[in-house]
Amino acid sequence: MKIRSKITLFTSVFLVLMLVLLEVITVVNIQQRGEERLATYRAETLGTVKDHLRDLVDVAYETVNENYARLSDTQYLASIYEAKLNNIIDAGESIVKRYERLVASGALPLAEAQKRAMNEIKELRFDDGTGYIWINDVGVPFPRMVMHPTIPSLDGQVLDSPQYNNALGRSKNLFAAFVDVTAVGNEGYVDYLWPKPTKNGLTKEAPKISYVRRYEKWGWILGTGIYIDDAQAEIESRIKDALKTMRYANGTGYFWINDNSEPYAKMIMHPTIPSLDGKVLDSPQYNNALGTNENLFNAFVNVTKSGEQRGYVDYLWPKPTPQGLTEETEKTSYVRLHEPLGWIIGSGVYIDNIEANLEIKRAEIDEQVSSFVTNSVLLAVLLIALAIGISYLFSQTLANPIIRLTNRADEISRGKKLDEKVKDSDRSDEIGDLAKSVDRLRASSQIMMQRMMVRK
Repeated sequence: MKIRSKITLFTSVFLVLMLVLLEVITVVNIQQRGEERLATYRAETLGTVKDHLRDLVDVAYETVNENYARLSDTQYLASIYEAKLNNIIDAGESIVKRYERLVASGALPLAEAQKRAMNEIKELRFDDGTGYIWINDVGVPFPRMVMHPTIPSLDGQVLDSPQYNNALGRSKNLFAAFVDVTAVGNEGYVDYLWPKPTKNGLTKEAPKISYVRRYEKWGWILGTGIYIDDAQAEIESRIKDALKTMRYANGTGYFWINDNSEPYAKMIMHPTIPSLDGKVLDSPQYNNALGTNENLFNAFVNVTKSGEQRGYVDYLWPKPTPQGLTEETEKTSYVRLHEPLGWIIGSGVYIDNIEANLEIKRAEIDEQVSSFVTNSVLLAVLLIALAIGISYLFSQTLANPIIRLTNRADEISRGKKLDEKVKDSDRSDEIGDLAKSVDRLRASSQIMMQRMMVRK
């Protein structure tokens, strides 16, 4: 292979290898940076989503907490049960008025009318037997019990025992409080402690709020009330109904409530799968907390055991759409414990859209790599062609003097042109050195030829 071919081949191979190496390095760098950008995008997007989710659950938590706090708000409870308690006392008062009219007409004496009225009112019950009407008089400083349907031993007694000093927030005699509140506006509300009747008898004292109304003509105060735990059940139901209707993210976002029971939690309210309500969540289908295959509701309980009583859990769950529920989709949820109720309020967001966006961005990166490779190949072809041309021209500058010197050496070997000085001997490079050697060979050959001629 001639030197010019070797030079051209070496240059071309070297350039191709360099371009391929640079291409590989560049493509790898683009892909690495692309993956870094995707990881950053995923982390930032997921962080934003989680922050928003936390804010939403905090709002739902405050809704629960504010409503729970109202259990100690007498005015609020009164506003909820005002109509109901008024209707109950209306029923009792209508009995009193009926007998009062009989007294007025002379059909019955007052004592008999009052006795019959008390007996009828004593039989009235509501709220599965826990609700009733009692009657005390308006005596001061302490009234007397006229009739109590669940504790008849109180009938006729002056209610001055210290055990009645339990009007909540004031430690005032609750019956004196009934007299005071009806002395101003003829009716009112008082909260206090009182034994609760059940199927098994009276319980210990339980928080209660009562509505009382004065019937001035007979000097009676009719009262009825509701136990706070019954009110709590009503408020809890209202809270669940409120959260059940709350939606965000075009209807795909919702809130659920489960309790913190162990070993398995129970669903309190789930708005999209109401068949779960009240069920113990121990099915193996819930063993889908991502990364651990733990029961996801146990994961909710465990994460709320921390000092902050809140946290995130990733898992799989069906996604609601206008066409119904989809197959299980990756989801991340934020949960927060409401300790007084033992409720875990949670909401989640499906992150399949984040993954879909990542795939779009990954496709864009792949397209950039493909475009870069195509453009690089075209550029490489042009560079290689240019390099081959340049290397060919460069090899010519090396090969032509060598060819000339080779031909001249051949001529010298045949005794031709011994009197002509060899070209390129004035060069200062290796070719010049070679030319000088050939020229010295020429000179030596010329001298030898001259001596041979003389001898002849």
